[in-house]
Amino acid sequence: MGSASSKFRKYLQSDNEVAALQLYQNNGDLRKALDPNCSYGDSHQHETPLHICSRHGMRSLLRIFLYEKGGNPNKTNNHKETVLHCVCMEKNSQFYNVQRRRLDCLAMVLKWKGATLQDEEVEKIDVAALDEKNNTALHYAAASGLKACVEMLVQNGSPLFLENEDNHTPCDCAEQNGHNEIALYLESKMVFSNDGIQEEEEDELSNVPVEEYCGLRAQDLQEAKDQLLVETADMLSVPLFTAEALLRNHEWSREALLEAWMTNPVHCCVKSGVTTPSTIYSDVPEVQEELSSPLPSPSKPLPTGLESLCDICTCLYTPTEDSVQIVCEHHFCTECWERYLNLKIQEGDAHHITCPAYDCPMLVPVDIIERIVSRPMARRYLQFDIQAFVESNPDMKWCPYPGCGRAVKLPDLDGSAASNAGHPRIPTDTSRAVDCGNGHYFCWECLNEAHEPCSCDNWKKWYEKVAEVKPEQMSGTEIETESAANCLWLVTNSKPCPNCKSPIQKNEGCNHMKCSKCKHDFCWVCLEQWKRHNSSTGGYFKCNRYEVVKKVEEKTSQVLTEAEEKNQRMQELNRFVHYYTRFKNHENSFTFEEPLLRTARNKMMKLAEAVTDPATANAETKFVEDAVHQLLKARRVLKSSYVYGYYLDGPGYKKIVFEFMQTELEECTEILSQMVNRLYLRTPRKKIIDQALIVQRKRLEFLIAISKGLVPPETPPSLRKKRRRKYSMELEDVSNIFI
Repeated sequence: MGSASSKFRKYLQSDNEVAALQLYQNNGDLRKALDPNCSYGDSHQHETPLHICSRHGMRSLLRIFLYEKGGNPNKTNNHKETVLHCVCMEKNSQFYNVQRRRLDCLAMVLKWKGATLQDEEVEKIDVAALDEKNNTALHYAAASGLKACVEMLVQNGSPLFLENEDNHTPCDCAEQNGHNEIALYLESKMVFSNDGIQEEEEDELSNVPVEEYCGLRAQDLQEAKDQLLVETADMLSVPLFTAEALLRNHEWSREALLEAWMTNPVHCCVKSGVTTPSTIYSDVPEVQEELSSPLPSPSKPLPTGLESLCDICTCLYTPTEDSVQIVCEHHFCTECWERYLNLKIQEGDAHHITCPAYDCPMLVPVDIIERIVSRPMARRYLQFDIQAFVESNPDMKWCPYPGCGRAVKLPDLDGSAASNAGHPRIPTDTSRAVDCGNGHYFCWECLNEAHEPCSCDNWKKWYEKVAEVKPEQMSGTEIETESAANCLWLVTNSKPCPNCKSPIQKNEGCNHMKCSKCKHDFCWVCLEQWKRHNSSTGGYFKCNRYEVVKKVEEKTSQVLTEAEEKNQRMQELNRFVHYYTRFKNHENSFTFEEPLLRTARNKMMKLAEAVTDPATANAETKFVEDAVHQLLKARRVLKSSYVYGYYLDGPGYKKIVFEFMQTELEECTEILSQMVNRLYLRTPRKKIIDQALIVQRKRLEFLIAISKGLVPPETPPSLRKKRRRKYSMELEDVSNIFI
C-alpha cells in the first residue's frame, strides 16, 4: 500500500495523469484509502492530491476527487493556496487545448458543493480567497493569459478591485504579462462596475458651482445678438434697428440702456443717431405679437412719379417703391447709395453707417443695407457686424488663437456685478481664465496664457524673476541659507580674532582674550594686542575712550549689516525656490497629462465596445475625456496658485485659508490623476465621475474664495438642512432607545 501511494504521488507530481489514473483504477486498496484532502507533509508544502492534480489540470482525477472522494477545494497548502488558485496557474496558455482543459477544471471547481453549514447554507468555493501574497485566483488567471477562465471567474463574482502585496489588481497583472485583451476586458468590467459605490454623496456632488462662461461660434454670436435685439425691442416697444443702435451706444448693456431710457428716452435716441419712436409718447405701449415679427424700421415714404435731385451726383431720378426711404429728408439715387455702402463696408466701418449727407447723424437701417448691396457684400457686412458686436461689447472677447474664430462671454463664478455696467467684478490681484470651446485656454485680461488666479502683473514679474534668478541652474540653496544664518549668528554673537580671523565668543567678564587656535592675546573691546595695554606705553585702557570704541563699533556694525543682508537675500531666495519647485512640478505634471486628451478618445472607443446599447455608448464613455479636462484645469490653477501665493500679502489668516484650500485641491487632483493617468483604468466609472466633480467643485470654490478676498465659501443651505435633519433623526433614535 505504501509503495502504491508513493507511486501515485510521484505520478501526480510529474504530471503523468494517465499512469496515475491507471494505478488508481487498478489498485482497490489505493482507491479505498486515498483521501484527497490529506496533506503530503511539510516537505511537500502541505499540498494535497487535490492541489497537485488541479495544478496540472488533470480533469479526470479532479472530477473523481471532488465528486466521489469528498474533496474540499477550499483547503489550503503552506502558501495559503486553494484548489482554485492552482487551477488558474498555467505557463503554456498559448495552446488552445491547454486553455480548454483549464476551463473544464475551473468549471468543476466552481460547481462544487460541500457540506451544509450551521446557517443551512451549502459550502461553496471561495472565489475571493487570498494566498500569502494576497493574490486571488483571478490574479493568476489574468497573469497566465487564461481569458476564458478570467471571464468565468468574473461571471461568478470574483473581486475585480482586490490588490496583492505589490498593489496590483488582476487587470495590472494582465497588463504586466502582455495580455492586453484580458486587461481591456477587466478594465471594462471594472469601469462599469457598481461595487463599493455609495449613493449618499450624490446630494453633495450636485452642489458643484457652474462655470458661467462658454465659447460662442459665429452662429451662436448671431443668435445671441438677435435674441438680445428682439428682447430689447419688445421691452421698449421700438423697432429692431432702433434697439440695435441704442444697445450699441450703451456697449450692449441692457441694464445701462434701461437706466438711461428711464431718465430721458429722447436724449438716448438722439445720442444713438435714431429717430425717437412714437410709442414713447403713447400711454399704451405697442406690443409685438411674437418675437419673430419685430416692429418695422423707421422710414419716410417718398412721393412716387415725381423727379428728385440726388444730393451726391446732383442728377434727377424718379423715386419708385424700391427706392431708399429713410427718416431724414436727404434723397439719393440707388447707384449712389450702392457705391456709398460698398465703400463703407470695404473700409470696415460697417457697424456705424450714417446717412451720406454732410453731418447727418441718422443711421442707415440694416434691412436697407442688405437690400441695396450685392449678396457677397451683404455677407461681408454681416461678418463686420458680428465682429463689431463682439469688439464693442465689454462682456465678450475673441479667442486670441489664430484661425479659431470663436468668442467668449465674460466669466462670473460668483454672480457678483459691478455697480455701473453690470460687469462681473475681477479683483486687481487675480485674473480669470476662459475656454473658447475649442480647447484654447487664455487669460481674459491679457489674452495670453491662462494664469488664473495670479494677476497679469504678478505673472509678468514672476517670469522676470525666473529669468533673473535662473533657478534651473541653482543647487544647494538650503545649505547656503543655513550658512548665511550661521554667519549672521557668528557676527552678532562673536568677534573675529585679529590674527587668524577665527570667530571667538566671550563667555567671561574679563576683556583679555586669548585665541584658542593661534594663541594670540588681544583686547575684546578694541581688538588691539593686549601687550599694548600697559602703563609703559601710556596706552593702558585707552580703548575705553569714545574715538576708539566708535571706530570698533562702526567696523562691527558694517560687518553685521553685510551679514544681515546676505542672510535676508538667502532666505528670500530659498522662499522663491520653494514656490518655484512646486510651480514647476505642476507644470511638468500638466505636460505629462496633456497627451491624455488624445488617448482618452481611443480609450472611449475601446470602452464603447463593452457597452450593450450602442446608442448610449458615447454618453457612457465620455466621462474619460471630461475627467481629463477637469484634471488639466486643476493643474493650470495649481501651477498659477503658487505664483499668487508668492506675492500674497495681507493679514495672516489669508495665508492660512489660501494654503488650506490649495492643499485640498492638490489632494483631490492627485487622486483623480491616479485614476485616469493609467494605461488601463481600474476605477469604476461612477467613482471617476464623482472625483472629477469633486475636483471641479474644489477648484471653483478655491477661485471664488480668492476673488472674495480669501473668505472660504459657506456650506450650501440645502446641505446644512440635510445634515441638521440627519443629526436630529439620530437624536430621536437615541431618545427612543432610552425610552
